[in-house]
Amino acid sequence: MGGGNFFYFLSQYLLVAAMPLYILEELHGNERDAGLAMTYFQLGTVLCRPFAGKIIDSLNKHRLLVAGSCAFLLIMTAFFFLRTLPAVFGLRFLHGAIFGVTSTAAAAVAALVLPLSRKGEGIGYFALSTNLAMVVGPLVGLLLMQYWGPSAVFFFLILGALFTLIAMICNALPSSVTRPSASFRSFSVTDLIEPRSVIPSLFGGLVFFSYGGMLTFIPLYARSLC
Repeated sequence: MGGGNFFYFLSQYLLVAAMPLYILEELHGNERDAGLAMTYFQLGTVLCRPFAGKIIDSLNKHRLLVAGSCAFLLIMTAFFFLRTLPAVFGLRFLHGAIFGVTSTAAAAVAALVLPLSRKGEGIGYFALSTNLAMVVGPLVGLLLMQYWGPSAVFFFLILGALFTLIAMICNALPSSVTRPSASFRSFSVTDLIEPRSVIPSLFGGLVFFSYGGMLTFIPLYARSLC
């Protein structure tokens, strides 16, 4: 699960660094377009994440992860061929939607698979995969853009998505973890919003409000200094 989670977040952080430069240099967009690419990704994530928990609990988790990894592969391949601003915005929205479901599913499965005696340790290692992606993704994205261009970026992402899909297919999970634990038939507001999580979520939102803007425009600022 950690490997799949690493790629899900790697694809995000790599594109956060490379996409603004790609839009300005290859698609002849402007800073506003670079910001919109990030906005569409986050919009897809925000719209899907409230439903992600219900989807994960209602479907076979292994099949969901395989389907999500397959969707990632298709989206990364589409980035390679569809090189217009409207296509990029649409793909970023789909990328965010799939990211919202698959990253949540990977975390849920990791928590269910870990033995109770080592759950804290295991979740710590699982979270480390997110931090590694945060460190490696921007570096790889900028290096690929600088020396080989956007085709190398998208080809790298296609390979990563392919390896992730193969890993998810080969990853055998116990039926007690993968089988659905709920049904779509029962649905209420609490399936979308847990009242006790509202206040912590607001604080988290304030922290990441500035974080998203900085991630998008730091590559552009660094480029202007060269």
